[in-house]
Amino acid sequence: MSSVTTPRVTVGVFDSPEADDAVRWAAHHAHVIGGHLHLVHAFVWTELNVNTDPIPGVTGSGIRVAADGLIEDAVAIARELRPELTITSQVIDGNPVPVLVGASARSEVIVVGGRGLGRLLAIIVGSKSLALAARAHCPVVVVRGRPDVDGPIGLIHHPRGQEAALRAAELAACYGRPIQLVARADADEQRAQEVLAEVRDEIARTHPGVEVQGVTIPASDSPRELVQASEGASMMVVAGEKDPRHSDRIAAPRQLVTVLRFAHTPVWVERA
Repeated sequence: MSSVTTPRVTVGVFDSPEADDAVRWAAHHAHVIGGHLHLVHAFVWTELNVNTDPIPGVTGSGIRVAADGLIEDAVAIARELRPELTITSQVIDGNPVPVLVGASARSEVIVVGGRGLGRLLAIIVGSKSLALAARAHCPVVVVRGRPDVDGPIGLIHHPRGQEAALRAAELAACYGRPIQLVARADADEQRAQEVLAEVRDEIARTHPGVEVQGVTIPASDSPRELVQASEGASMMVVAGEKDPRHSDRIAAPRQLVTVLRFAHTPVWVERA
């Protein structure tokens, strides 16, 4: 959690429809938590020694100008949704992951689109998005599917995921929604009910008004079953546990990777 007085919700701005959805989700989330929106575009071309200057005599040309246009478009998207929101923006030279890691030091949450960090970014959902979550100084949200679903907060149970459970309770309280717990696929009904009771007791101590309405047991840990477990949820909260052997990586269980790649709803990765 950041120590800033007004929570800053930072979103990576890139040239893709998924990134536009991330801007919309981030603007709404900033409104819900009483924060402000910060738009960041990582300008990678200077790192690649590409000429970014305008073409002489051609108004509006040049890659740098295009980057400024992306930010302006993102501001317009956010303003259309939340005209009262305080919005700031930056174009920062550098590669997306280190740029957003740097921005995370002053942020409540970092938000990126469902294809990772833009079109470079089919390769980033996977190891790169997990690296961002592991290195960031705050939680990371990957906006996937429909970001406007009015459903419960889904919580994927993790035996060492206390931070994720408390974050799910905080989000449920802010959004006025219940929590739906998702147990491990290898849990039987008795164990699932035990986990449900444990989570209910834990959340009742800090957020007594939040309802944990039930528990879902996926039939298996296959992508299809895990995605079905998230159907109808407004977002899924998962624990990101650091790999003890590599400080810049998350020890990503298959469940986390599967949800990040296939869920039809925004995925909130809470760092342990």
